Amino acid sequence: MKERVALIIGSTGLIGSHTLQNLIQNDSFTQVISISRKPLKVNHKKLKEIIIDFDKLDTVELNTPIDAAFCCLGTTMKKAGSKDAFYKVDFTYCINFGKLALQNGVKSFQIISSMGANADSLFYYNQVKGKMENELANMNFPTLNILQPSLLLGERSETRVGEDFGKIMNQVFSPFIPKKYKGIEGRKVANFMMQKAMDTTLSGVNRFTSDQMQ
Repeated sequence: MKERVALIIGSTGLIGSHTLQNLIQNDSFTQVISISRKPLKVNHKKLKEIIIDFDKLDTVELNTPIDAAFCCLGTTMKKAGSKDAFYKVDFTYCINFGKLALQNGVKSFQIISSMGANADSLFYYNQVKGKMENELANMNFPTLNILQPSLLLGERSETRVGEDFGKIMNQVFSPFIPKKYKGIEGRKVANFMMQKAMDTTLSGVNRFTSDQMQ
């Protein structure tokens, strides 16, 4: 069997943890390389961990061709603590991860963005997501799959008050919310992302919204 290698960053988050499990369980991949800041609580013969400060992503040497890469990084303004810190996670780290994947011949690159991503948005969060999407789109990946989920549902390791309130509202008003704007489970997003990574008919830049992932 041909060796196929997957590269993932952000595998401790809501979508990233599901994606990591999907990759480990998928027989198409013979090796899964996870880049993280601290050791994962996962043991598997296919899994290789690279523990590093994300400020030093440009120093990572993989020495192996990458078939598919998965960027599941993302934070909130509150957790980041400042606009600069938020930008570093949701733009700089994502772009540097993309460069690393390209340097190692990645064929398919997947990234979690957000509904409303727009470089010209009045909202800083959406603005940064839009700039990140545009930068990646200009990097000429053979295939770039950008996922734009709405409110993410599922158990997180940390509490996000704004999201928790949104989940309650989503539940109450669900019958009246258009499918594109309804909350979506992180597991569903991860499963959809895996499907698109395996789809050899895709090429160029592809964007997917929540209604397509539901």
